[in-house]
Amino acid sequence: MRGFILLWLLLPLQCAAESAVWKVSKGQSELYIGGTIHVLSRQDYPLPREFEQAYRQAEILVLETDLAAMANPETQQQLLGKVMYRNERSLRDDLSAETYRKLVAYVAKTTLSLEILQQFKPPMAAMTLTMAELQRLGMADAGVDNYFNDRALREGKRLGQLETVEQQIDLIANMGKGQEDEMILSTIEELEQLPALMGDMKAAWRSGDMRRLERIGIAPMRDEFPELYRSLLVFRNNDWLPKIEAMLATPQVEFVLVGALHLAAREGVIQQLLERGYRVEQLE
Repeated sequence: MRGFILLWLLLPLQCAAESAVWKVSKGQSELYIGGTIHVLSRQDYPLPREFEQAYRQAEILVLETDLAAMANPETQQQLLGKVMYRNERSLRDDLSAETYRKLVAYVAKTTLSLEILQQFKPPMAAMTLTMAELQRLGMADAGVDNYFNDRALREGKRLGQLETVEQQIDLIANMGKGQEDEMILSTIEELEQLPALMGDMKAAWRSGDMRRLERIGIAPMRDEFPELYRSLLVFRNNDWLPKIEAMLATPQVEFVLVGALHLAAREGVIQQLLERGYRVEQLE
């Protein structure tokens, strides 16, 4: 199984000929789109120079959501209200006996508290397991989105978003609904090979190799978790496209940053823009 971790990482190698940044244009209108990894390590900086090039050309930085609002204590409380159990229920109640046994065995090898983990519903439990392992491996530093968000705030560059914080919260809370066992088992399996998995993902991302990204991160998810693939990638891509097209109708130049998997495959943003007649050039 594979897919849950890759979705939300939905992630110092040799420079390749191309990058994960594209220039999109039609007539005199243009914008830039960059594929991101949401969590990186210090060794991944500096970022490929094409990101800096697009950022400097843009007047507006557009992210998936408002990162400052997501970090707000009130928003975090709203999120916790949807991803934590109430009353007497716990994580154990939503997992099979076998899945729960494997989870207990995995947690016993970490510094995590099973008692605390029990308070989280499966999506948050999976994310907690992942972040703990990334931190242990030194791979939990700011990703591309946070890096440019912080710069834009310091430098006074305008910010825009493709989704509201409420949409992001619902996305997290409902991730893998109906496949709770598969989500936890897939997460545990991926965590045991996380360094190699992240290395492959970042190599493909850094070089802008969309076919490799599709093979690593999308194809397994599309085959094993089709509903998850549609809800977390396809439906959101389709929702974002009219917003991106509206940006192309303005005189301002935007730099849109979204998770790299949103740009890969036939349902990805890049292919759909090509099919709608836009000129799409991968920066080198």
